[in-house]
Amino acid sequence: MSRNWYLQNPFWQAFGPIMFDSERFQEARAHLPALMDLANCHSGDVLDLGCGPGRYALPLAERGFSVTAVDTSESLLEALQSQLAQSSQAIQSRVEVIQADMRAFSRPQAFDWVMVMWSTFGYFEDEADHGQVLDLAYQNLREGGCLMLDLVGLEYLCRSLEPVHLTEFDDGRLLIERPVLVDEMTRLENEWLLIDGEHVKRTQFSHRVWSGGEMAQLLARHGFAIDGVYGDYDGSPYDLNSERMLFVAKRMELA
Repeated sequence: MSRNWYLQNPFWQAFGPIMFDSERFQEARAHLPALMDLANCHSGDVLDLGCGPGRYALPLAERGFSVTAVDTSESLLEALQSQLAQSSQAIQSRVEVIQADMRAFSRPQAFDWVMVMWSTFGYFEDEADHGQVLDLAYQNLREGGCLMLDLVGLEYLCRSLEPVHLTEFDDGRLLIERPVLVDEMTRLENEWLLIDGEHVKRTQFSHRVWSGGEMAQLLARHGFAIDGVYGDYDGSPYDLNSERMLFVAKRMELA
């Protein structure tokens, strides 16, 4: 298992285009109005942690938000910059692109909304690192600001995890995924094989997973009040069949 796999640019160069294809961009754009309603945020300053190539940063800027887009991956940020270069000057002026680690990015009380989407929260092996991200998110939010975490819940994985999953793309490439829950079902380890003709790219990565109750307790320990837990981007209730686990929490003022 590769340590700190999320910091290795070759991983994102090989698999980023699959994870963030045009369909994912379209989905993000379609979901955004509902997410704005769930966050109760329709204008202001947004911090997009683990922004990737800008699935949310770009449509947020199009809607007038000021977006700070943070990621560690050089190749993903290059993809975001490329799309920004094709956008209007007004949109470009609303997006600040920063290569940084979410465990270290600090801009106290600068944001109305902090979002960590598409299971980007949970990459780290050290449990303290997840707490560090939440502490910084709390500090970076203004009073009453919203934190949104988009995860896959342990409940869904226990019910639906397949030992092998095959995806065939329109261009003939094959992606084989081999996931397994380990460490008392607190981590999801995955092996991916991307087959393109005679060429095979293989990678392994590990991701922390939480149940709904565990995540609610974690957020509370770091100063957040839970506004809602949803099973999809449209605000449907979270249950055993929910493919996503979307937490919306607000910054509480600590005594």
